[in-house]
Amino acid sequence: MTKSTQLPKKRIEYIDALRGLTMILVVFSHVEMTSFCFETTTFINSLFMSFRMPLFFWVSGFIAYKASIEWNLQTLWQMSKKKILIQLIPTFIFGLIYAYAYFNTNFNTFITHNGKLGYWFTIALLEIFLIVYTTNTILYKNNPEEHRKRMFIALTILSGGLFVTKIALKTNPILNETGNLLSLHHSFNYFQYFAFGYICSMYKDIFNKVLESKFFSAIIIILFATLFYTKRYYIDSLAGDGMNIYRMLDILIEMIIGYLGLLLVYNTLKTYQQSFTVDKKIGWALQFIGKRTLDIYLLHYFLLPYIPQIGQMLSECSNATLELTIGLLISVIIIGLCLIISSILRTSPFLAKWLFGVYK
Repeated sequence: MTKSTQLPKKRIEYIDALRGLTMILVVFSHVEMTSFCFETTTFINSLFMSFRMPLFFWVSGFIAYKASIEWNLQTLWQMSKKKILIQLIPTFIFGLIYAYAYFNTNFNTFITHNGKLGYWFTIALLEIFLIVYTTNTILYKNNPEEHRKRMFIALTILSGGLFVTKIALKTNPILNETGNLLSLHHSFNYFQYFAFGYICSMYKDIFNKVLESKFFSAIIIILFATLFYTKRYYIDSLAGDGMNIYRMLDILIEMIIGYLGLLLVYNTLKTYQQSFTVDKKIGWALQFIGKRTLDIYLLHYFLLPYIPQIGQMLSECSNATLELTIGLLISVIIIGLCLIISSILRTSPFLAKWLFGVYK
């Protein structure tokens, strides 16, 4: 059977469920910050934020690796074009509508905003894809093992280099503006997690053996809890705003926590993957959300309610269980509304194509 006639690769159910869970955590965080208007990040939200975006980029990298692809300029162009159409055009459509409707701001203000009013993720992810695609094309050898070795070295070097560049961008006003324009601060920061996911997928057998080792879970849990507690209650208060030794330590610990957190969540879903199959209600729901993450991401900002009264109430009672319950409930309602709106819009092939990148 040739590569062109191979049957589509079956989706890994717990990976789709993992994407769905991560999307819920993203919406939960935005509910806490935008809807509840918390003045400081709560313990629960701080916990989720420590690994949710690293996990999102890691999963994207894990899925992105395809061993059968023969990289050349034509492949680079076709795959890059597809990603641009799917991620960039819908982002600008929804982002500009949101910017004008909710902030009465124009195109220039939106494009020069570092976070693109929340719509930075797809732009940063696109840039990361383009870097990885280009690297594959440059290093391609018609020898899978040799190509994996080259990519491992290149991605490792790029991860460190781009992360250092991200820090350097902040020190130069002109470079900082360029970083804001292209959302480079985000793409350079999260490239390492995408690259790690890509490498884990390249060496999946070795990766799974590490996960299955006797003390892996215990070590990850203990390290994550220790570093998270240390950062939140000690290092954060010492770091301040400048680039001092405590700030550098804070950045390093934050990065390590991201890796530990994503490994912990991934290993948990993989271990209990039978509970997240499509024939289980929770599995079906998370997988459906996981397959529509772009739709939810683009739509959910429009549906975030403004309810600071709940935030004030939760701040006064300091009940983490109540905060988690209310926050997740509102998040699930928002996601449900996003899926309904998305399903309606997708009935039009034209809208499905330009709003959500559905190309048939």
